[in-house]
Amino acid sequence: MLKNIASLTGLIVVGCAAGFSGPPAYAGDAAAQTAAKSMYAKDRADCEAGRTAEDRATCLKEAGAAQEERKRHRLDNFGSAQQNAIDRCKPLPPNDKADCLARIEGANAPNQKTTTSGSVAGGGILRETTTTTQGPPTIIIVPGDSPGPAPTTPPPPAPPSR
Repeated sequence: MLKNIASLTGLIVVGCAAGFSGPPAYAGDAAAQTAAKSMYAKDRADCEAGRTAEDRATCLKEAGAAQEERKRHRLDNFGSAQQNAIDRCKPLPPNDKADCLARIEGANAPNQKTTTSGSVAGGGILRETTTTTQGPPTIIIVPGDSPGPAPTTPPPPAPPSR
């Protein structure tokens, strides 16, 4: 029995020594870790002050999850939001792709007008592009409006004879 306890103690000592001998798997350079901690502190402060669109509990949970992902270098916020939006337009058919790009980049032709409304905090940003095109003129004939013969009225009744 003492031999098993000694083996177990030896195993624990070796495991602890191995754990302290190298950096943790998620430890990167000190600057990245400091930036991650300051971002987490900012996220928490925003949650506490109510400067987010989420309730406090959800906000704190999301801030903690983001912190964990930053530690593991799996949270990438370095991409361009504009480039991300443009990438979403790529798989669309050509006509739809042109309209999609006009919504993202703004009107790129004189016959286009793009308007933007809403906010992220309000649920989303809505971009609408109107493209005006001219086609052949259309003639509309409404039934009942065509000129026809004048309506006939019955002759007035003859005066009574005496």
